[in-house]
Amino acid sequence: MSIFMNADMKKKLNALTMKEILGYSIHSEDIASTFYWTLAKVFDPNDLVKAKFLSLSNDEKLHKEALLSLHRSTFGNDKYVIPKGLPPFESVAPVKTVGSFTEALETGMENERNAHDIYMYLAKEFPENRKLFKYLAKTEMGHYETLKQDYHFFQDEFKDEPNVKLSQVYASTLFRPLDIEK
Repeated sequence: MSIFMNADMKKKLNALTMKEILGYSIHSEDIASTFYWTLAKVFDPNDLVKAKFLSLSNDEKLHKEALLSLHRSTFGNDKYVIPKGLPPFESVAPVKTVGSFTEALETGMENERNAHDIYMYLAKEFPENRKLFKYLAKTEMGHYETLKQDYHFFQDEFKDEPNVKLSQVYASTLFRPLDIEK
């Protein structure tokens, strides 16, 4: 069991087939890609911040494609099953302030840890695909660390102004000189 996974989650995974866990993972990667793309759009005028979230979105798309390829080679098709009763997927409430942005980052961090745990579980339970699952797990922890850095940056730099609008933040001199001209 990983350092993050709780006993309840492990019990739920133990009750599922590889096809179900793989389906959940494929769907999670798709939802994660949309989550990061949505955050990138929040920072649309700012290329520096936007690029980070577009990169995360692209990583998740690539993870989904790798998992779909594994699903095809293992089960002969792309028709994956999404089991019920697993942790929530990323969702983005309207992100307009630093406070709502840090809440979205917390959600992302939680889901990256969850993805890491599931891939480590899969690596242990299905050793024939261990390398792929371990690679995905390591990548998800990299995403977690990226989000954590942004979380701490925004918490530290804007701790006295959590209700400041993000449009004010990325229009400030903090970010504007780094933007790429359109």
